[in-house]
Amino acid sequence: MKIFLTGATGFLGQYLVKELAPHFDTIYILSRSPNNSIFKNYSNVLIVKGDITHLEIIENPELKQVVLSECDFCIHAAALYDLEAGHAESFLQNVVGTQNTLNLVKKMKKMKSFFYISTIAVGDDQSFFLEEDFLPERIKFNDYYSETKYKAEKIVRETRDQIPTRIIRPGVIIGDSVNGQIEKRDGPYYFIDLMKKYSSILKLTSYIPLSFNPRSKLPLIPVDHCARFITILILRDQGEKFLKTYHLISYEIPTISEFLTDLNTSLGLEVDYIPIFRNPFHNSLLKRLGIPSALIPFMFSKLSYDKSRTIEELPELSESVYKHYKSSLFRGTQL
Repeated sequence: MKIFLTGATGFLGQYLVKELAPHFDTIYILSRSPNNSIFKNYSNVLIVKGDITHLEIIENPELKQVVLSECDFCIHAAALYDLEAGHAESFLQNVVGTQNTLNLVKKMKKMKSFFYISTIAVGDDQSFFLEEDFLPERIKFNDYYSETKYKAEKIVRETRDQIPTRIIRPGVIIGDSVNGQIEKRDGPYYFIDLMKKYSSILKLTSYIPLSFNPRSKLPLIPVDHCARFITILILRDQGEKFLKTYHLISYEIPTISEFLTDLNTSLGLEVDYIPIFRNPFHNSLLKRLGIPSALIPFMFSKLSYDKSRTIEELPELSESVYKHYKSSLFRGTQL
């Protein structure tokens, strides 16, 4: 089998290559640089020079024809994940890039299934339940990342009758479950790094007021688990000509209250975090401390996530449990 992969140079993408390599004869990797040394140890990886924001995507016409005639699967994992990025840049990478990739996939002669890496951020944080096969109607967004990924998933869903399509919605991707290594410090790492920075001061206090709902869930998934599960789903895929959506979130995830308790333990603190309602002063304080304002709504999220199909088709999800990898999360280092 042969597969075409966008976003391979990203954090998740590099783990995907590692998981896919033993199972595919050739992995065609789209890269802006034809001499990417990241994959030099893989004999079955072929780098294809190109860019998802360009209409043709693949620069070399001859190589493009090879990809179109040989690939059995495509994973579109390329995206701009930056909560501080502007609308134009986010739209170009996440929406235009997805549309261009879809146009390419439609021309692939042997295409068995198209896997699109979306995000649980498409869900409405003011609702209570995100179904796997449902994209809620949304108008208001907290950041351009979630807005453009929402629009991209909508485009993918509109082409589901033309291509056997699988939508993967990962949770908050954190570091490796074994060594904790993470490419970019975001999500829960903002709080981990903040508490580490001020741990000597925090040891002198007993209470901290914090804007959060203690019952809100942190939908985490370690990067290695995520890549492994996506690979398993691809290898089991039967090419059914209907849309499937999977929520890749650990089988057991912590509430924010549990996460803060574990953070205390990891830093030797005994701080009680007092939940308070959102207010402009506290939001401003968090921003000054380096917590992006786009993260604050997630600290009050009421959402829970349907994983019916995912658990049925991927029983291995039960192996991903927060208590088994939380120690690596708190000691995690940046690559």
